[in-house]
Amino acid sequence: MLPAPRALLREVEQRVLMTKVIGAFVLGVFFVAAAFCQTEQEASFLEHTDFEAKIADGSALRVHLHDGDFRIVGSDSDKISVHVEGKNLDKAKDIQIRLKRSDKAVELKLSHVPKNELQVTIKIPKSTNLFARMRGGDLAVEGVSGDKDIELTGGDLTIQVADPEEYSHVDLSVRFGDISGAQFGDPRGWVGNAIHKQGTGKYKLHAHVMAGDLMLKS
Repeated sequence: MLPAPRALLREVEQRVLMTKVIGAFVLGVFFVAAAFCQTEQEASFLEHTDFEAKIADGSALRVHLHDGDFRIVGSDSDKISVHVEGKNLDKAKDIQIRLKRSDKAVELKLSHVPKNELQVTIKIPKSTNLFARMRGGDLAVEGVSGDKDIELTGGDLTIQVADPEEYSHVDLSVRFGDISGAQFGDPRGWVGNAIHKQGTGKYKLHAHVMAGDLMLKS
């Protein structure tokens, strides 16, 4: 006996729906797998006093720091390296380093850095576009010629500006503190200080300190 038309139609609709569900599931698995393949995450503790990893030329670097004394220095190398010095070097082994790679950027995060005991130097390719966020302490950026987007919650921030004419957009501000350095003119503001300037260069510079001082050096 042949099935009734309505029953046959219902069976066909159920088969089509099931096919769509399976197809959507397979497609979702594909995209998740693709995203996983495009992102590589590495986590390690600092061995001895040094760490090193290669970075592709022209990559953007996003650095996240907690508290401590840090220097980010541009170099001719194509690698990121982390070097620690100071008293109580045996505590350097507690520093945790997380390095996350994707198609557009490399993300570096350092945590568990002993306060007021170690100075951490992070060397990066000098043409890197640098994004850095730090909670508290001292941060110095030297010899980096790419775009710079740097913010510090509490402490002192020092940025080397070798040639002010290299910048097309400058945005500097301090909420509670002072800006020193005459590369881009005198700071203005009733509470805190700020400098905003447009130029003809190819790089952008954004720097902000919530509570502390922002120093520009040649």
